[in-house]
Amino acid sequence: MFAVILECVVTAHTSEIPVPRTRYHTPSYVKSQSELFLPPVLTPSHLAVIRAYAEIPEQPEQRQEHGQAILDVLNAAHALPPCSLIVADRRQTHRRSGTRLVQKTYGYYRGVFTDGAFQRGSIRIYHRTAVREQPVAPSVFLSTLLHEWVHHYDYTGLQLLRSYHTAGFYSRIRSLADTIHPETRLKGDT
Repeated sequence: MFAVILECVVTAHTSEIPVPRTRYHTPSYVKSQSELFLPPVLTPSHLAVIRAYAEIPEQPEQRQEHGQAILDVLNAAHALPPCSLIVADRRQTHRRSGTRLVQKTYGYYRGVFTDGAFQRGSIRIYHRTAVREQPVAPSVFLSTLLHEWVHHYDYTGLQLLRSYHTAGFYSRIRSLADTIHPETRLKGDT
């Protein structure tokens, strides 16, 4: 209903073809906002593998192995193309204002497109915290992994041109986290 109302508002102010004025009017944003859940395709065997690998070790090589196994299961279950994982054994990129930490990057998703067609995706997660350079907590690692995988899902599953951080986006992360570990709440997620 929201998309229909929004479309009417846009077309009421234009002559023939509605032109998105802001990101809130783009089809990708509206679809991202409206898709609240992932399809329930994870079987008990998928969940058993994911839960086994969700016990994230401290070493970056082992985290990369465990994280890649989780990505492989999620991609196979949702019939998505593969997505590689890089666990960088370095501290998170960050920015300070004076002595105060004002921004840090846990990780990011990068998709490669050729002529509008998806070619490959990769997720990079920083292994060390921004200030103390300690390994990130396992729950933070898993939360970041799921967050970045939902970007992969948005591009390849929902076929969005952009993956926005909408309420729907965070709802998809929450539904995935609840499916994997219904008894816990991952750090960093709302």
